[in-house]
Amino acid sequence: MAEIILRTDNPDRVTDLIKRAIAAEIDRLEKNLKFTQTRLHVFEDKYNQPSHQLKNRLRAEDMDGGDLEYLEWAGEYQLFLELEEQIKVLKGLEYVNP
Repeated sequence: MAEIILRTDNPDRVTDLIKRAIAAEIDRLEKNLKFTQTRLHVFEDKYNQPSHQLKNRLRAEDMDGGDLEYLEWAGEYQLFLELEEQIKVLKGLEYVNP
């Protein structure tokens, strides 16, 4: 596991600021994730298929909106995966005091 070392004259204040900034970022990412999940559910309900099967089972020509709708769904799913990964990374941080 890698460590990141910051040097400061005010370690307690900096640690507090970093923890609050990371907590705020996790909160923002989780809100975006929830919004993205809502948008994904619209597509999943419409086509009766989970998003993770999108690339394997559906083609743009199978969808009412064609290419645009396929791209929107695929883009939302990619965003969902990226948000999940970012949240996982930030929640996996461990604060170590020397």
